[in-house]
Amino acid sequence: MPRAQESGGVLTLVASPIGNDLDLSPRARREIEEADLIAAEDTRRFWDLCRREGLSPRGRVISYYDQVEKDKAGKIAEEVLAGARAVLISDAGTPVINDPGYVVVNEAAKRGARVTACPGPCAALLALILSGFRADRFCYEGFIPRKEGERKREFERLRGEERTSIYYESARRLEESLKDMREALGPGRRICIARELTKEHEEVLRLSLGEACGLKGIMGEVALVVEGRPPRKGRAADFVQEAEKAACGGERLKDAVKEIARREGIPSRELYEKVQESRRGK
Repeated sequence: MPRAQESGGVLTLVASPIGNDLDLSPRARREIEEADLIAAEDTRRFWDLCRREGLSPRGRVISYYDQVEKDKAGKIAEEVLAGARAVLISDAGTPVINDPGYVVVNEAAKRGARVTACPGPCAALLALILSGFRADRFCYEGFIPRKEGERKREFERLRGEERTSIYYESARRLEESLKDMREALGPGRRICIARELTKEHEEVLRLSLGEACGLKGIMGEVALVVEGRPPRKGRAADFVQEAEKAACGGERLKDAVKEIARREGIPSRELYEKVQESRRGK
């Protein structure tokens, strides 16, 4: 691995406000104004931010969005190696997190260019710390899949996930996603819907999936936090009698097994097989 070069050049990832311009840090202002090159996800929005905040960038400003990232990443890295101070800034939030940046960071690092970051707003992390859920172990999953089949498979995977999970979702697709999530995780799983974070109409809702599916009119940018499954209370074999009791009470065995497995975070097939083994042994 090449060591970082000592030409004085550096690539700085600068986090930008996601709603409240006061979140633009003094260091971010300095980095923007002193950079030789600024790669902005959207140059129009970047100049709007500069006008609102009275910033006067001295460097060259170029557009840097998903479709051009591979073409421009190497050139930016070479300029940094030659001694340029470059800034990468997203429309809103932290670069790389569902925004361009991964490719140029990778390119710069491979070539031995110095890369650093100016921390700041990130909707995913803000939603996490506002959720009230455990944050010692969590996973960020990006946007919820749009296609129904992919979305349902994603939520099925969450059944056994003990970590807190964070997603982004479009407000217009939120209702549909919540219904699929309730079907996979059950109505009792707790979630947090954080919308319009840092903005005037910021709202943080902490509720169960059963309660969430009755919500209407959620608008704005949404971050969704899902509480992790509680640690397993036992093995599949520990719930055979409970499944049998439910079946004797008139419930379909497969339905009883599915609900117990969902609640306990154990494979439903494993529990069903244990019940069948128990019946064969009698």
